[in-house]
Amino acid sequence: MLIVGDLSGIQEFVFALPEEEGGQARMLRARSFFVQALSEVLAWRVQRALQLPRETLLFCAAGKFAILADGAPPDTGARLGAERVAVEEWLLRETAGTLRYALALEPDRHDGEGTAERYDRAMTALQVEKHRPWAAVAAGERWTPQRLVLAPMPEKAAAERFRQLGAALPAARWLVVAERDEPSAGAAFTFDLADHRAALYTESPPPARGAPLVADLQGGDPGMHIPAGDQVRRPLARYVPRKPDGGLLLFEDMARYTRGAHYLGVLKMDADSLGVAVRERLRAAGDLRALARFSGELDDIFALELDALLRNSPWQEIYTVFSGGDDLLLVGPWNVMLDFAGEARRRFAERFGGEGLTISGGLAVVRYRLPIRQTAAVAEALLERAKTETAPGAQAPKDQLAALGQLWKWEHHAAVVAAGKRLVEWVTERKMERGWLQTMLDFARLHRGEAAEPRSGDRALAPSRLAYHVERNYPRRNDRDPTRRAVREWAERMLAGFDAADGSRDPEVTYLPAILRYALLATRSTTREETP
Repeated sequence: MLIVGDLSGIQEFVFALPEEEGGQARMLRARSFFVQALSEVLAWRVQRALQLPRETLLFCAAGKFAILADGAPPDTGARLGAERVAVEEWLLRETAGTLRYALALEPDRHDGEGTAERYDRAMTALQVEKHRPWAAVAAGERWTPQRLVLAPMPEKAAAERFRQLGAALPAARWLVVAERDEPSAGAAFTFDLADHRAALYTESPPPARGAPLVADLQGGDPGMHIPAGDQVRRPLARYVPRKPDGGLLLFEDMARYTRGAHYLGVLKMDADSLGVAVRERLRAAGDLRALARFSGELDDIFALELDALLRNSPWQEIYTVFSGGDDLLLVGPWNVMLDFAGEARRRFAERFGGEGLTISGGLAVVRYRLPIRQTAAVAEALLERAKTETAPGAQAPKDQLAALGQLWKWEHHAAVVAAGKRLVEWVTERKMERGWLQTMLDFARLHRGEAAEPRSGDRALAPSRLAYHVERNYPRRNDRDPTRRAVREWAERMLAGFDAADGSRDPEVTYLPAILRYALLATRSTTREETP
């Protein structure tokens, strides 16, 4: 048997923050951790209901889990039905129905059926169940919609609970989930998790009765005593950026680490065509255990390698909203996030590029005062663009980044960022006027037909008008200063590219608007609050 579960509505739940209050980072940390821990507990509950050992869990990440239930009892269907009812009732009470639970069981393999086909059948059954939210609660012997009428939820009390959880997490080392009547002496914080008592400890927790679920939140310290119980095989906590004085870095603090404009970068990335990759692995292996290995490899890079990377310069000001499974959402100084996007993709390609697996991303550059719900939605829309639209000169979508108003393949990322940084140096060294960047951008957008309501003939005249601007304002070709000569040479190369923009293979010409936007942001006065 193969059992698959899914927790949906995650982003809606994680970003359901009080917009009129501060401390978004703390609330995000709490809600993201809550969802990660809840996913592990839901899988653990199924295993306990069926008396299955911990090693039957194939994977648990991004709100999904799969359990290989060979040897499960004959009444497995009834037990799973009761389990779903209990969880759905709890989700209705505790999350007001924001988080939804689906659970599906596929019996033994059909005659002649391969492992990939068996997995596909299970996932199809799960999709059917996802379209029946709350059916386990409202549909017993007959449909009873009154069960879905919820009592008013005390929002302030719920918000305070998550604030306290977010405050306790940075110092917490262990999470222990046990029966509700289990004592929690010495716990730094306790909370309800799927009708169980969850407790955070800063030191090794005391022994518990039975077999609790135990998670080492930080990982990597073999010297500490490991409590007895079912172990979560991956660290659930994520790196938390701090100020030099040890205090937690808030979004408004983070924005001050930017170069130029005090904007944040919200980066969303996930693997492309993951379902295809899973099926290919299963067909090659012929064993569902391949799913566990592949899931572990993906989680290693998102939950372990990239999280460890954030603990080192120059990435220490980046905040993890979530990272695990096959995707991530990070917030940090906008210019740092552009560099990190390239580094994350490089590491992903080193690990999975040989198997043809790629990753796409969307980076939103936003004011730090905007609610995270809005900025994450912008990053999500940019990610969707990277997955569905084709970059200039490319043959297919995906394996791309959408940022700064344009879309490019990863192979051009380093060139785009390096060109932007070079312009910043020229402006900073006073070899180039900042106003020239804006003029060049205006002409570039006009030439591409992007300017709002251009006058008749303006687009065709854009190259000649820009040539006049360069001749009148830029350094002379024979300037004594080699850097000023380089500025002039660059401008003339861009002009030449305008005449052959559609066929130019020079990434600086193709992605000139994004390069100029980078330079304008990085050289903007910190007292100005313009839209990027």
